[in-house]
Amino acid sequence: MNWAEDRRNRQNVPYPRRMSHSRRVIAAAFASVSLLSPLARAEQDPWSARVRALSDAPLATFQGVDCVSIHAPRDIVWRLLVAPEYAATWFFADSPNLKARGARYKKGPTAEKGDVLSLEATTREGPRHLDLSVIVAAPPDMLSFLVRSDDADLLDKGIERLSFTFALESLPNGVTDLTLASHYDSNSPFSAILSPAAARHQRDRRKAILEMFRLIAEEAARQKYPPLHEVPLTAPPLPVYKTLPPRK
Repeated sequence: MNWAEDRRNRQNVPYPRRMSHSRRVIAAAFASVSLLSPLARAEQDPWSARVRALSDAPLATFQGVDCVSIHAPRDIVWRLLVAPEYAATWFFADSPNLKARGARYKKGPTAEKGDVLSLEATTREGPRHLDLSVIVAAPPDMLSFLVRSDDADLLDKGIERLSFTFALESLPNGVTDLTLASHYDSNSPFSAILSPAAARHQRDRRKAILEMFRLIAEEAARQKYPPLHEVPLTAPPLPVYKTLPPRK
């Protein structure tokens, strides 16, 4: 084989082209998203099973959890958690560009499974509202919300199936640990690329919600007669089914 023929053969070898820097960044981002599989995150998620035991609504991918210790008895923390009066204040605690206007449950005075919490706020674009379905209400242990509609992207910009699950635990000396776990999925491949930024934002949101709630709860605990609803502090008993004798 002469030199010219050898050169032609080398030109026909399908060497891979060099990938541009931008394409390498995008490819690496997609790879990192795929590595964070739902199965891997599910192994770190004790919340889905707890919610599924009390609700038919499946949760999205587990995205993180935070906890705050509140110097207030568990009954005050629970009564405040299920009340709508301050819900907009702590749900929007990380949103300085809007003003919380209030909240209400569409069916009853406080949170019950199957009810909808409607939050009102004023933004630069005008009045906005969002609805959250109560998918778990198990006094005084767990309360879970699923974002039902958020047309203004007040809470779930770039993500979908966002849920907030609160869990309470009593500690000595009248202290209550309040834990907040969030679950959601990206609503597009582009949003998935930005998932680390979304995760940081949701983590900051959880911490802001918990800190605002702590301040409100500890202020309520200092009052002799805090203005809170009287609500059940234990789960209702399970129904008892009796077997009727056969008809003669």
